[in-house]
Amino acid sequence: MTKLRRLKYWEIVLANTIFLVHSVVFAGVFFGWLMPSFWKWYLALLVVVLISDIYLGYCFLSKWEFALRKFANPKLRYDYSFTFYYTRKLTGSALPKTFIEWTGFIFLISMIVIILYFNVFVSLQY
Repeated sequence: MTKLRRLKYWEIVLANTIFLVHSVVFAGVFFGWLMPSFWKWYLALLVVVLISDIYLGYCFLSKWEFALRKFANPKLRYDYSFTFYYTRKLTGSALPKTFIEWTGFIFLISMIVIILYFNVFVSLQY
């Protein structure tokens, strides 16, 4: 195996590892509300994802993953949207990018408000 091939192999392994971590974060964002004992961690996760979305316009994990994938396959086309890319790859059709962006933004803000409501206002009543 040539040195370049070995390097590409490890780039793909690392990209797949980042994909798994990103999938766990993605699942955590959508299902973290189901575990009230972890709501403080869930709130922190939501805030980090929201800040990343506002300041960068994408998740930094996506950028790392696809920078590595592009090294292994320079023809890969990617716009730094984890949801957009994998929805298109799994279903064969693409949701509008603005729909994905706004849905994610509204979901994050809504969940932050709901978690704060239950952690601050409801807990003060008891």
